[in-house]
Amino acid sequence: MRNKIILIGAVALIAYVVGTRTPRVQVKKRESVGHQIVRLWDDPKARRRRHKAAKKAARAARKRAHRTLHDLRS
Repeated sequence: MRNKIILIGAVALIAYVVGTRTPRVQVKKRESVGHQIVRLWDDPKARRRRHKAAKKAARAARKRAHRTLHDLRS
């Protein structure tokens, strides 16, 4: 029983430390939600991530379509 309590305490401590060190989105005071969305959408890092994800999804779709077509012919 004592070991379980120590384990739960250790997990809670680790979760707390990890949670406090994660980066947070900085929200400026009195900024509307719409403005925040526009600002985050126009962020260069986010734009690069979206572009990269779109290329990866398109590549995967082409690959899957090619496999499906190949399987239908077989």
